[in-house]
Amino acid sequence: MKIVRLIAIILGVAVATTAFASTPRLLTPQDLWALKRIGSPALSPDGQRVVFTIAEWSVEKNKSTSNLWLAEVATGSLRRLTTMAVSDSSPAWSPDGTRIAFTSKRGEDETAALYVLPLTGGEAEKILELPYGVATPRWLPDGSALVVATRVLPALAGRLGREDLAAMKKEMKRRKDSKMTARVTEARAYRYWDTWTTEGLAHRLVRVDLATKGLVDLLPGTEFGHPFTNAGVLDFEIAPDGRSVALTINSTPPPYSGYLNNDIYVVPTDGSGVTRNLTPENPGDDSSATFSPDGRSLYFKRLETPYYNGEFAKLWRHDLATGTNVPVTDQLDYSVGDVAFSADGQTLWITSEDKGATGIFRLKADGSDFSLVHRAGTSSGLVAEAGTLVFANNTTSRPDELFVLDPVAGTARPLTQINAALLAELDLGKVEEYWFEGAAGAQVQGWLIYPPGFDAKKSYPLLQLMHGGPHTMVGDSWSYRWNAHAMAAPGYVVTWVNRHGSTGFGEKFSQSILGQWGDKPLDDILRSTDFLLKKLPNLDPKRMAAAGGSYGGYMAAWVAGHTDRFAALINHAGVNDFITQYGADVTSFGFSQVLGGKPWENVEGMQRNNPTTYAKNFKTPMLIIHGEKDYRVPYVNGTALYGIYQAMGLPARLVIFPDENHWVLTPQNSIYWNWEFQTWLARWIGGTPTLTEPRFEAKAE
Repeated sequence: MKIVRLIAIILGVAVATTAFASTPRLLTPQDLWALKRIGSPALSPDGQRVVFTIAEWSVEKNKSTSNLWLAEVATGSLRRLTTMAVSDSSPAWSPDGTRIAFTSKRGEDETAALYVLPLTGGEAEKILELPYGVATPRWLPDGSALVVATRVLPALAGRLGREDLAAMKKEMKRRKDSKMTARVTEARAYRYWDTWTTEGLAHRLVRVDLATKGLVDLLPGTEFGHPFTNAGVLDFEIAPDGRSVALTINSTPPPYSGYLNNDIYVVPTDGSGVTRNLTPENPGDDSSATFSPDGRSLYFKRLETPYYNGEFAKLWRHDLATGTNVPVTDQLDYSVGDVAFSADGQTLWITSEDKGATGIFRLKADGSDFSLVHRAGTSSGLVAEAGTLVFANNTTSRPDELFVLDPVAGTARPLTQINAALLAELDLGKVEEYWFEGAAGAQVQGWLIYPPGFDAKKSYPLLQLMHGGPHTMVGDSWSYRWNAHAMAAPGYVVTWVNRHGSTGFGEKFSQSILGQWGDKPLDDILRSTDFLLKKLPNLDPKRMAAAGGSYGGYMAAWVAGHTDRFAALINHAGVNDFITQYGADVTSFGFSQVLGGKPWENVEGMQRNNPTTYAKNFKTPMLIIHGEKDYRVPYVNGTALYGIYQAMGLPARLVIFPDENHWVLTPQNSIYWNWEFQTWLARWIGGTPTLTEPRFEAKAE
């Protein structure tokens, strides 16, 4: 009898332990950094395997590592290819499918180097290291060589011979050791995102022979004595015959007095350096060139306005024989994202935003027979080989995993589930879409994220999240920085609204806020609030807050000057003052054309859209957050707004991250950011933060 009772007790404890372990818990900011992150999928030439990266973050070390993994398309079986605690990136298959090229900084490497890994066994072989590193490896079709991108000092680069490389390294050391730290410029563009571009560096494409490891500079001389693009983007593809490379280069030279103008250039791979601009007639951006499988045409994305104003990117085709450029998707009210060809070149697969989702569409190579194939969630990283299509997909409730697309049925089969175990531990609230009548009678879409365990009989605060851009879309998508579930977990009903100016709802809707940045978006947000108060009577109208970043931060400041309906505001990296914003990296090129006026022309129109113009109406308590290395929206936007609040005697809190840019990207700062976010809301609208203090373990207790 005692034995039976003992067994019963043991079984009872086991059942209770299992039940406790399987009880879902709230998502915490630490969980966002415990999740693994998939990237850079690349299909083998036969379409049977896909190589990709998995990045893992250490909260304690405050940094990440990434390794290469291989998945069998038919079975989904996974194999880890690299194991070193480094950052392996940019995997690329050899044409025969036996080797993978990638970049990594290993051992005694001073910069990211080029490696080649044989899949038949053995260690990765180091092929090339250059003074400023290598990036974006691409194979020549015969597998004998690769083309990589690097940066150089044009005056010292020469032909990238041994003496030239030594001279560049010597100059790099001199600059590093110099105690003089001044940055000097007379250029219109002199920094980008979080980096100064006053060092006089230029990009180069380099062909490296695998047998001899000899180098050939594909752009010798100083014709392009500047980065390929102001953003530093390396965007190129090798032709099917291997004789040329198509790449994106900004054709506006320093000092960048005119509008920046990315064009498509063709460069031979023989090192002759002869370049040809394929898109000189277009003042706007041309980018993302993709060769047709037969090598006769180049497809590329085009914007016709020389600054970004909500215009949709369209697909164009360049005929290499005749030199003509013709539109392919001009008749479609969609903005083109990823592009992939079918093996026979007759069909194109593209991704595009579509009313809150980013779907996969199919069309013929001439642009006809456009149709939606797969819509759920947010799809990206689309690759196609030998009839196989693989892509990454995420939703509001799941980060990216890889999927295989059945192009006929339109169904997607999961290829990876790397975060399934951790997600199974979490209690994530329900997510639903809603539509309402917004500004000017337009139908406006929004997302509603409920807190876990939502009870219609209990009262809840409402949190309005205002997305940035302004010309972007908040979709059914996962975010590591502004995660709606992490923001709902303290007990808030959370909503995102695709207000006027958002993409994915037609170009006219996207451009509907030009010259009047705040009017219709605020109307949409307030109408969304009224709609939700009717839909959910248990929302407390006295406990509502609004928060946003970048343009969403602009909206937080705009809200402060136009309504006191919200009990608290959060403004991250907001465009709070238009004069201050002229210190940004790209404002003088584009924003000045869409803000309603300029400091020297139609000042009244500009100030009408400027949030600080309405400072006399400020009342609502505001948390103001900014990164000092934010060159997109200089952090003085934040300190100036905080100074106004303090001078007016209004409740405000300022959080500055000295080593973060427009985004907060390191684990410990991100966790602290979430703690400030949650405790500020709890202070003014209630709720129970998932963090009682900003702890930096990998997971919350």
